[in-house]
Amino acid sequence: MEIIISLIVFVFLFLVVINYMRKLHLDAIHFNLLDLVDAIGGQVLRKGFLARPVYHGAYKGIDLTINYSTERSQKKRRQYLNISMAKTSDNNITISTDEWIQGRDESSSTIFEPLEINGDVKYVIRKPRNVTYLKKNNKKTFKECIKNLTPFTYMYFGQNGLLFERECENIALCTKHPNLENIIELLYKITQTLK
Repeated sequence: MEIIISLIVFVFLFLVVINYMRKLHLDAIHFNLLDLVDAIGGQVLRKGFLARPVYHGAYKGIDLTINYSTERSQKKRRQYLNISMAKTSDNNITISTDEWIQGRDESSSTIFEPLEINGDVKYVIRKPRNVTYLKKNNKKTFKECIKNLTPFTYMYFGQNGLLFERECENIALCTKHPNLENIIELLYKITQTLK
């Protein structure tokens, strides 16, 4: 009987410690997002004790949402920082790592072309229907922004707005100020470059 009670106490304490560690991690993210609120305005929403904080606001007049997601891939838990901006474009452009595209749909990689960023060719681009789209718009500014955003998982800009995802080892470090604000500024520049 003592063994069963000890086992129950151990499991209970283990769950308490795990939840406490998770809360500390979520609190760190929450405080980072509050730093962003101090810098650019907006609000942080958190529905409960162990709920993920989500940022909603606007940056230079464009609605902005920041949250994060996780997935189990190749026996590893991956964390992603997700940023969306409600600025739309008539042309769609997608940039991603080749690995991410291959992991989603192997046949889709045939419609992507290699894109060299910082001397690395792990990225691919699906160019817009209008081939001259990047040429007519400020291609140099666009490439400079993309270079400064690396590493990232994917970026989509089109009729549904701008979606950006970056894999992070630790979301609390990825959301620190001013790094997060710098990412938002670069994404804003892309929305202005590719109108």
